Amino acid sequence: MKGGNVNEFIDNMSYGDELVFVYCGRKLFLQGWHKDGVHEMMLDQWEPFVEPWQGYLWKHSADSMKKCVDAFLEAPIFDGKRFWDVEAEIEWVDA
Repeated sequence: MKGGNVNEFIDNMSYGDELVFVYCGRKLFLQGWHKDGVHEMMLDQWEPFVEPWQGYLWKHSADSMKKCVDAFLEAPIFDGKRFWDVEAEIEWVDA
């Protein structure tokens, strides 16, 4: 991971922190939250913004944030590849 430590990035995911990163020229936004006993995590495109909004690129609900993080790491959402397959191409940036 460029611009930061991948283990710290994953730790921040576990807390539901807002994370912004660049993959293949697109700035993406990852965030988690907890409401009414349900943990959720979503990924959306930050820039370039696409109108009209078509919904999240990826979203997952579970009974723990760890399960959301695990689902994100395993989901083939990066051009059909998982996070660990493209981790070296991701740049962690400020919004």
